[in-house]
Amino acid sequence: MSEDQRQLLLAEMAHLRKAAAHLQFSVNRCEPLLDRQNWAAEELERLESLCSRFARLADLLTQRVMRLVDYIELTPEGSLLDRIYRAEKRGWGSEAGQLVRIRELRNVIAHEYAAEKMPELYAATALLAPQLLAAIPKVTAYCEHLAGKTNL
Repeated sequence: MSEDQRQLLLAEMAHLRKAAAHLQFSVNRCEPLLDRQNWAAEELERLESLCSRFARLADLLTQRVMRLVDYIELTPEGSLLDRIYRAEKRGWGSEAGQLVRIRELRNVIAHEYAAEKMPELYAATALLAPQLLAAIPKVTAYCEHLAGKTNL
């Protein structure tokens, strides 16, 4: 790995940790809101922020970090599903299919506009957010180990 690749990987890890902290903050603020379906405007804003932060962290993980690690490890790019399966083999998910479900939810968040489906979306995000957050220390440890293997 070149020094430029190493620095890029470390920068992506910093972005990942910051995005994870933002998502955790939203999870904590939204927990009391999830047992009902009528929300004030400020509460809806919190729930929307939760979904947005979930989608952002999922994107950082699947589109930036997974792709960068594959590039550094000289792995052929393949599809998103290929990247996810390789990430699961690296131990980044706690169960098979978890990262696929996270990515699918991210896609729903990005494309859901029906107001009547929003309570389900908020509940699904709250359910999967802890799983996404639990993957981040595993990803970070893997990438920090990889960054320590400099071949300059």
